[in-house]
Amino acid sequence: MSRGQDVLAPRRTAAAGEWLLTNGLGGSASGTLAGGLARSTQGLLVAGRLGRPTVLLLGLDERVRGEAGSFTLAGVRRDPRGALPPTEARLDPWPTWRWSAGGTVIEKSVCALSGHDAVAVLYRHLAGAAVHLQASPLCVARGIAEPPRPGAAWLGAMRGIPGRVRIELASWAPALTLWHDGVFLPAHIRVRDIEYPGDQPDPAREDALVPGHAEGLLAPEHSFLLVFAAEDALFRALAAEGRLGSPPPQTLAGCFAALEAGERERAARWQRAAIAGADGTARQAAAARGGATAEVARRRAPLVGPRDRVAVALARALRAGLVRRGRRRTLVASAPGGEERGAEALQALQGLVSLRGFALARDVLAGYVEYLDEGLAPESFDPADGRPRYGGPVPSLWLVAAADLYVRRSADREFLAAPLYPALDGLMQALRQGTRGGVRVDGDGLLAVEGVKRADQNALWYHALVAMAHLSRLAAHRENAAFYLAWAHEHQRAFQDAFWDAEHDRLHEALTPAGPVPGLSPSQALAVSLPPALLPPERAGRLMAALERELFTPWGPRDSSGGTRVLTNWLGTVATAYLRAQQRRPEAQALVRGWIEAALAAASVAGHVPAALRLPEAGAGSCTARPDGPCSTLAAAEALRVWIEELEPAAGAPSETPVTD
Repeated sequence: MSRGQDVLAPRRTAAAGEWLLTNGLGGSASGTLAGGLARSTQGLLVAGRLGRPTVLLLGLDERVRGEAGSFTLAGVRRDPRGALPPTEARLDPWPTWRWSAGGTVIEKSVCALSGHDAVAVLYRHLAGAAVHLQASPLCVARGIAEPPRPGAAWLGAMRGIPGRVRIELASWAPALTLWHDGVFLPAHIRVRDIEYPGDQPDPAREDALVPGHAEGLLAPEHSFLLVFAAEDALFRALAAEGRLGSPPPQTLAGCFAALEAGERERAARWQRAAIAGADGTARQAAAARGGATAEVARRRAPLVGPRDRVAVALARALRAGLVRRGRRRTLVASAPGGEERGAEALQALQGLVSLRGFALARDVLAGYVEYLDEGLAPESFDPADGRPRYGGPVPSLWLVAAADLYVRRSADREFLAAPLYPALDGLMQALRQGTRGGVRVDGDGLLAVEGVKRADQNALWYHALVAMAHLSRLAAHRENAAFYLAWAHEHQRAFQDAFWDAEHDRLHEALTPAGPVPGLSPSQALAVSLPPALLPPERAGRLMAALERELFTPWGPRDSSGGTRVLTNWLGTVATAYLRAQQRRPEAQALVRGWIEAALAAASVAGHVPAALRLPEAGAGSCTARPDGPCSTLAAAEALRVWIEELEPAAGAPSETPVTD
């Protein structure tokens, strides 16, 4: 064993195409199609079970030896131009590459294991002479949100038995265990200055530890398998879950064959159920609009089918945001390794309802109801210990909106009766009477936070009052329903009197003790998008005309007048409001379709929607928006909702197949 050996990593350029796999725990595997890493949030194994996503394995350095000579594959510290390029790379159902050299063809695939912080890397021999492959893991121990830093120290303690190696990297991090069906040669090599060119404006650098080298033979009928996990007893747990078959196979390859088949079926089951649910929702939406569209709802051909690439991609992106947090199911804001933010999770829940994923939606709602405190739903959760953090009223208002939508679509009266309705009624009363953080309804009926009344928050408050009137009727609280409806009418009058800026055909962004705050932002569309609209049709049309004139771009609504970014989280809200104001004219639908397709096309990670798009500068040679930020769960959920429910369908038979995971 050679200790203290230094290797300097060469500079690399950012790869254009990226891939991402999630495991349902907040963990992930991700990288570039070229074989390396673009960002410090990527890695071959990011463990998420503890609620604090931790990068443990950056990737593998791979070398192949055979009759035709030796060659390297592009890896974490190898310039793709200096390695043998793959002849093929595909992403479905997970990343797979092929290489050909001297008549020998080998294939590599990466599979994340659902429900576990584990990733499998399988090398297969497809043709030609046998070769030997050496894979060297590059390890770190760092929270995914922490900036990388050179000079980090690792314990690097190893304990090995035939077929398995346990590597302790840091006292606070889970140990990394490697199972393999080859041989493992221990080492202790420091790889210096790994660079992440996608971290802008200043690319980050860090060092990594190579604890040794795994070597295996690739020959006809002989593959080479590596399984990395942050769980010492991974295969014991998988056997207890029944995922290895009965009796479990005696070999690592046999175990993985069972796991691979299960993962394929799990992904296919999600897609079948998601598409069937989307089709049923699209038919309901088409029938509700009436007229010629109602005739479309009766077509035998699918309205949303498996060939709808946009719906399939967005449904997968939404699934990537689903995670477990202890007993709860929830949606994280972004992937990989994003935190849970209450308002975004509850708004994104509308996408699950569009897929008729009622069991999942109910789980998310139940988790937030459990954490209600003095009328406030959690704004976020501490990544270290999972404790809720509380802030303003917006998460609570999205909780009411999401609950109303869930009950309307699922007809789940049992869940409404308890615990949903009592909790929501208490929430609304707390906000009306005043709660911590200066949140209260003033004498004019408008919602204020420390004396400031925001237009977007008051649009949500109006919708919550109307939603509670509906939920009260369903829960047989007719007197409460009358009160909520009266408060909604009072609020609507006060809102229009106070917030409408007649001079500029828009809303004031906020009302403060010093006076109105002028401006125009995508959030003003909430006054039109949420049913029933807070603004009358004439004012709604004028507001949307102002938004179209000042904020619309070919990629979506910019963040503000003259802004340089599109915040994709607002794409669904603005699109819904615009389509309704335009009475779904063909030109409006074409524009919105273009927004959704452009967001997918601009993404660096295939099939996902970036949190923001950087607009091209005027006069610049490029006419394409660039991704700016991680993959957004909310943006994918909202784009999916609009695609299914708001746009006229292009091509599904109704199905009650439940969406589960």
